[in-house]
Amino acid sequence: MSKGRFEAFSDSVFAFAITLLVLGFVLPEFRNGPPSEAELTRALLRLWPSFVAYALSFGVIGIMWQNHHALFRLVGVVDRATILLNLGLLGTTVFIPFATASLGAYPTMRPSTFLYGLTLTSTATFFNALLTHLTRSRAFASNVMPATIRQTTSAYRVAWTTYGIATLVSLVAPILSFALYLAIVGYFLVPRGVDTDRVGPPE
Repeated sequence: MSKGRFEAFSDSVFAFAITLLVLGFVLPEFRNGPPSEAELTRALLRLWPSFVAYALSFGVIGIMWQNHHALFRLVGVVDRATILLNLGLLGTTVFIPFATASLGAYPTMRPSTFLYGLTLTSTATFFNALLTHLTRSRAFASNVMPATIRQTTSAYRVAWTTYGIATLVSLVAPILSFALYLAIVGYFLVPRGVDTDRVGPPE
């Protein structure tokens, strides 16, 4: 498969997943006909957990898309194993909107926060497996420095470990797990590894 087609398909799935997040907003039914302005205002305000979950997942998927783009701009060859691991990543990514809707509806309950953490841990697992395969198969371009790959591996493992810890924490303290999910978004706002502009030795 050409790398261009591989990246185009991946981009479309990320775009689809991030668009589906908005479906997590559902107004309650008003049994007595159209609501008053006060009733509608209260109903909208009660959706604040869904807005927070939406913002979190929008950041998560957006950063995943950025990391995916940064990673594969440095890859020269896309083989079958890469495609299969990437499909696993995309499959778990598309599940994020459902996990987000559950988190927004029940933000302090252990099943919903555990499901959300399990979903993000799964995406991080596929991301790490994908990076490991690309490294072992020497798929990176020749101008990519070993230090760049090491920094990327370290960053991805930090995310994977934190998601795993947050998932377990959700069984005891759901709010704390939510804070850990936010921490990972903040962590990746700082460019690391392949996300930096320099890929070859300095001139």
